[in-house]
Amino acid sequence: MTDRKIVFYPEEKMILTGEKKTILEASQKAGIAIEATCGGKGTCGKCRVRIQHGAREPLTNVEENFLSSSDVEKGIALACQCRGYGNLEVFVPEKGNELSRKLSLESKKVLLDTDLRKEYLELEKPHVHDFRSDANRLIDGLKGKQINPLQLDVLSTIPFILRENDFKVTAVLAGNELLVVEAGDTRNKIYGVALDIGTTTVVGFLLDLCQGLVIGAASRTNKQNSYGADVISRIQFSNEQDNGLKCLQEDVLSVINEIINELTQQNGIDIGSIYQVLVVGNTVMSHLFLGLSPAALGKSPFIPAFSSMTVIPAYALGLEINHRAQVIVLPNIAGYVGSDTVAALLAVKIDKYTGSAMMIDLGTNGEIALACDGRLYTCSTAAGPAFEGAHIYHGMRAVKGAIEKVRIDKTVTVDVIGNVAPCGICGSGLIDAVSELVKAGIINNNGRIMSQKDLDGKIPEELWHRLRHSSSGQDFVLYYGTTDADDIVLTQRDVRELQMAKASVRAGAEILLKEADIKARDLNAVMLAGAFGSFVRKESILSIGMLPRVDERVVYSVGNAAGEGAILALSSENERNHAQYLARKATHVELSLRADFNRSFRDACAFM
Repeated sequence: MTDRKIVFYPEEKMILTGEKKTILEASQKAGIAIEATCGGKGTCGKCRVRIQHGAREPLTNVEENFLSSSDVEKGIALACQCRGYGNLEVFVPEKGNELSRKLSLESKKVLLDTDLRKEYLELEKPHVHDFRSDANRLIDGLKGKQINPLQLDVLSTIPFILRENDFKVTAVLAGNELLVVEAGDTRNKIYGVALDIGTTTVVGFLLDLCQGLVIGAASRTNKQNSYGADVISRIQFSNEQDNGLKCLQEDVLSVINEIINELTQQNGIDIGSIYQVLVVGNTVMSHLFLGLSPAALGKSPFIPAFSSMTVIPAYALGLEINHRAQVIVLPNIAGYVGSDTVAALLAVKIDKYTGSAMMIDLGTNGEIALACDGRLYTCSTAAGPAFEGAHIYHGMRAVKGAIEKVRIDKTVTVDVIGNVAPCGICGSGLIDAVSELVKAGIINNNGRIMSQKDLDGKIPEELWHRLRHSSSGQDFVLYYGTTDADDIVLTQRDVRELQMAKASVRAGAEILLKEADIKARDLNAVMLAGAFGSFVRKESILSIGMLPRVDERVVYSVGNAAGEGAILALSSENERNHAQYLARKATHVELSLRADFNRSFRDACAFM
């Protein structure tokens, strides 16, 4: 069979394939990130690309369902469906950068208490009365410090480095381990990277560990998105596809290397001067990063392969930093409460609160923690990816062009990220829209979008005209485009997706309160973690009943607490130890074993 060539733009990356693969399959092989919320099953319509040149096979039934006639005229195709007859040139739209919403910590000062250090040595040269080995000479120069047995790859470099540099070298140590020996005096160059590996986005922070300063931040879309928006899709892919686990690990490692390359180039730093990387992520992401099978996490009782803090050398993973650098993964708490939650708990100092405090990460896994009277409880709720715009008809991530705020009075007013014409709606805009429509009486307490017949003469005429009937039920137009096909609408299915997500969070929080034997009114703080929690209006999440009935004044955002916790753990050995303490201290509540969870979930679905 003749090889077919597919070129992806704007990256101008070419791949040869001898099979009739879909564009999505080819992009995965080429390492091109195409967002595929449903994992290529043809149910989300998010993997849109544009065919710039070349002939394609006829539209599939799935594409006919998701694409308008104007889309087809422009060459728009669904990557999971489209196959070419021959060579293709494909343009992949950029989804934007969420870094500013994840956490901008450039120039942030941190308290240094790291076990990573350098010592400059001017060693006495060997002579006929001094027969010490090179290794012993070096260790003696460290003035009696207890040093672990040297690794062979370190030992093999010592004779050359000593003699090529007149026995003037710098020893790089992490605790009692000698990581590397460097030529000359390099004491002013010690760097580390803190990584928050999210299901959707990977964020990295570059730290100067001499000055105790965050000097850079960068982010990338997690390339694993092309295999599905949620961790269950990725577990399935790793289990069911040949080399699935390897593909997923290679994708996230390539993203991390891109982030590290950007950070070092922007700051003029040699990658060899990075000696530690601190990693946090949900339990599935941590497994995939390390190349460990997450298969057991896909079925009850959801047992992880590891839970303790793990330290491995960079060369074992292929990270493009000093090959002897330490890669530290913080501990997990449970199958769906990962090291990102541990890092967030560390950042907000949840165990230091007087009284009771709850932290909720409004993400796909919906991790919740409750600290009360010296006790710490955690749970994870299957909120799903609706908060990140997935499984929403016009949903998208919080990037340029996304509706992020909605106000409804006699008309509809929207705020759009980047102040441009909207092309979709992100999670905060979704919650705002539903909250406002409930207040306006357009969505009833059961979550049904009312029809024009139901509301004739009962709401402002301009709002009444925005109601439409479609094949999936009632829709409400949030923004009018140039044609009906370009309108941004909220569908009945979108409302149901949000109902399930918000009910999961509410029910999980209620179960933890019950476990601790306290009431919602006893909470002194309810902290919303994650970038999403920073931009959603607390009035909206309270009005749709996502949280237990608490005073609005105790609810506040703590931003990307996982990223900040990763920075703390990288810069301080004491903080790292405290993270391990928090993970051990936590009592995990498995909601799937609680009969009362289903009752709480059912009750929380209503908009009251």
